Amino acid sequence: MRFEVLAAILVAAGILYWVYRRDRRRFEAERAMLFDDLRGLLAESELSRTPMSYPVLRGRYRGHRVVIDAVLDNLSVRKVPSLWLRVTLLADIPFAGSCDILARAHNVEFYAPSNSFDHALPLPADWPQHLTIKCDVPDAVPPQSLLQAHIGLFEDERVKELLVTPKGVRLVRQAAQASRAEYLVLRQSLFGPVVVPRGGVQDLLDRALALADTLRSHNAAEAAS
Repeated sequence: MRFEVLAAILVAAGILYWVYRRDRRRFEAERAMLFDDLRGLLAESELSRTPMSYPVLRGRYRGHRVVIDAVLDNLSVRKVPSLWLRVTLLADIPFAGSCDILARAHNVEFYAPSNSFDHALPLPADWPQHLTIKCDVPDAVPPQSLLQAHIGLFEDERVKELLVTPKGVRLVRQAAQASRAEYLVLRQSLFGPVVVPRGGVQDLLDRALALADTLRSHNAAEAAS
């Protein structure tokens, strides 16, 4: 009898281990494919990834260094987890301060620096009213008149953040949302296979570059006047 119980336990353990290995392989494969559609989009591209994580893509876009990565947001138990796509364009921005514009902020956006910024700026009346603006040095951030033409980005409800720092521009947009049923019942952040579309990423890159050009052109015009 004891031998039969022991054998049953060993069989069950073997099955559980096989399931674990199978799910881990599937999980790894699903995460690794996130940027499969971006091949050839960046010059001098370099893709890196650590086990059980999403990849990070680095390279150059129209002469500028860029970093594309993803952030898993599953800290808030009241929200279905999201996978955020971050597109960062590195450029010398001629303003010493940093400005962070967030959509539908809940003060749990750990990936956004606005939580560490001490100053909230008034929201223009003609901007989407679900936005909040925070900065570190109010007198050293880009004027809202320069950002005005780029706020249309937030017409896409998936867009979460627009960040301007002296080192560049970052745009954040939702890449996927976890299965609501799986999360509500099992509290698991399951997204399934996600491949970010090339066109969407290129649009974010073009928007980030356009904003950087606006800020630098304004500074050059002021210097010349």
